[in-house]
Amino acid sequence: MYQKIKIKLALMLPLMIGISKAQTFIPIPDTLSGSIIDLMIADSSKQFYNGYNTNTIGYNGNYLGPTIILNKGQNVTLNVNNKLRNTTTTHWHGLHVAPMNDGSPHNPITSGTKWSPSFTVMDYAATYWYHPHLHGKTMEQVLLGAAGLIIVRDSNEKALTLPRTYGVDDFPLVLQWKTFDAATKQILINDELDNTTMVNGIMNGQLNVPAQMVRFRLLNGSSHRFFYLAMNDSRNFKVIAGDESLLNAPVTVNKLLISPGERYEIIIDFSGQTGNNYYLRHIGTKLPAGYPGGPPDAMGMGTPGPLDNTDFNLLQFNVIAPTASPVTAIPSSLIANVITPSAGAGTKTFNLQGSPMMSMTNFTINGVQFDKNVINFTTKQDSVMIWSITNQSMMPHPWHIHGNYFYITSIDGSTPPAYMQGRKDVVTVSPQGGTVQLVMKYEDFNDPNIPYMYHCHILSHEDNGMMGQFIVNPVSTGINDVNANLFSVIYPNPTYNGWTIDGTSKENLLLISLTNSIGHVVLQQTILPVAGKFNFNVPANELTAGMYMLSLISKSQNQTVKLIKQ
Repeated sequence: MYQKIKIKLALMLPLMIGISKAQTFIPIPDTLSGSIIDLMIADSSKQFYNGYNTNTIGYNGNYLGPTIILNKGQNVTLNVNNKLRNTTTTHWHGLHVAPMNDGSPHNPITSGTKWSPSFTVMDYAATYWYHPHLHGKTMEQVLLGAAGLIIVRDSNEKALTLPRTYGVDDFPLVLQWKTFDAATKQILINDELDNTTMVNGIMNGQLNVPAQMVRFRLLNGSSHRFFYLAMNDSRNFKVIAGDESLLNAPVTVNKLLISPGERYEIIIDFSGQTGNNYYLRHIGTKLPAGYPGGPPDAMGMGTPGPLDNTDFNLLQFNVIAPTASPVTAIPSSLIANVITPSAGAGTKTFNLQGSPMMSMTNFTINGVQFDKNVINFTTKQDSVMIWSITNQSMMPHPWHIHGNYFYITSIDGSTPPAYMQGRKDVVTVSPQGGTVQLVMKYEDFNDPNIPYMYHCHILSHEDNGMMGQFIVNPVSTGINDVNANLFSVIYPNPTYNGWTIDGTSKENLLLISLTNSIGHVVLQQTILPVAGKFNFNVPANELTAGMYMLSLISKSQNQTVKLIKQ
């Protein structure tokens, strides 16, 4: 018992040091917008504690990254320059993009190289985010700070009277659990022992908010633990958006559970409260039993950290004078979400299990773990699928699907709460028999070679293999036919040094992707046809001998051919 107390005190030390310091104002991330957005991911350091340099990873800075502002319907190119010593990816979490632009483990960015996906923004107004997604390294790179928010705006949201002045009455809040070593103040890649919490990279922070309706864009950017949020005075607040859309109407709550990877937008009314201070709190004692961050389950199972099953302040709000044109009331209705019709839909069943059954660290999906060379199932573009998920393990699992939104049709056999009835991309499946049913349509994109991923968003679970992948094949007829003729000539084939491609296209932007025999993308680049024609050289002198798949993809066509490197 004495040894356990010593360990717990050592883990609590960074938190106690943070609390003893004067409160610091949390930073509001800079923004990036426009048709070309440049990101650089790099190793860095930051002083979370005076006199200690903590190793970090950041986008365009030393910790976290800028907020990317996008508009629905715009075209954007995102240049990700990898200055890390290691390979990475950048996943646009929640954005509806083709697999080649998704930033999954199949879109690696090796050290010293740049990845430049280009696409049209097709998403509804909401809060999304970006982070690395390299299999086996996701947890480490995210824990060290590699993450940032994406805000998508659209005409429907713009027409509503809502707070939307970034950094004035519309604030991004990245919430994170973290483990710091007591002696060195380094971030430990160990989510079992989280001993502090941060908002926008600051412990025990504060924020000035105007005395009016204020919007907060919440992200649980943690690797493992859940947040259960409430105000210190137990006041009500409004949830106006989930992961991928506004709700039909604001939903009044006084507490909000948010899982790793999940986002919500809330509005808190500070009208008439100038000069007062309030706190956003984590109420861990009210978390469902067995949820990381809360109490153990009835069997005493859990992942107990020094702050689990406790209540504490996350962020202090200092209410200042209202702005010149404050929002003092919000609409009673927002947008009309239309649940994807499920008539004629197929069904896919997923069982989440511990291995062995009582394991709290080793999990499978349908009895298997992730294999990058195995496609777990295939479907077709424009098909609708009902996903039926049952969790037979001892832990909750926040379930995330890449590439498209879904609607939740039931949780544990009941209609989901109103604040979860918009477009979603993360849903928690509760432990010991919990069930979730959702409906999803595979719209707009297909790729017979590059899959979409699905996985638990507890990052240690994901890195350890709680992930699968699926292919969306093209429909058999029409403009998505894989036999569409984009290539005119490819030569020489086989080759020793490289291939030359000549072709024609009515599209003004094409993407070329070269994949090796085990599915690794070894080259991706955009092509801009001139007067409908293009010429491109694919270097092969540094490739190993073998078979490769070359895909040329436009908005309306996708053609793949086999190439041989001798």
